[in-house]
Amino acid sequence: MNDTPAPLTDLRRRVSSARTLILDVLTELIGPVELRYDFYREWNGCWKVRVDLSQPIRGQIEFTLLDTPGGGMLALPRPLPERWRIETGIIASDGTRWSLDQAGALVTFPPAI
Repeated sequence: MNDTPAPLTDLRRRVSSARTLILDVLTELIGPVELRYDFYREWNGCWKVRVDLSQPIRGQIEFTLLDTPGGGMLALPRPLPERWRIETGIIASDGTRWSLDQAGALVTFPPAI
């Protein structure tokens, strides 16, 4: 059994869940936001989402969608801002939190000591 999230390759019937998860992640990290979503597939079949923020700040951020070992979904911002990587991690829909280690590998957050 894989103990790290794996690329999400089947988005059927999960688009609504992905939108909700991304909104929840960004609301937790930066406050209430207005978003526009653009879902697309990478060459390897993994789903990514380009999100345009319009309120209260303007910007764009991309997320890679992953399946967690517990059956949830993780929307990992790419690139992952350093403050989020070391201070908060990113919450998945199953309640687990994930981050990247110094080498860029996915790890649970807070990391095991």
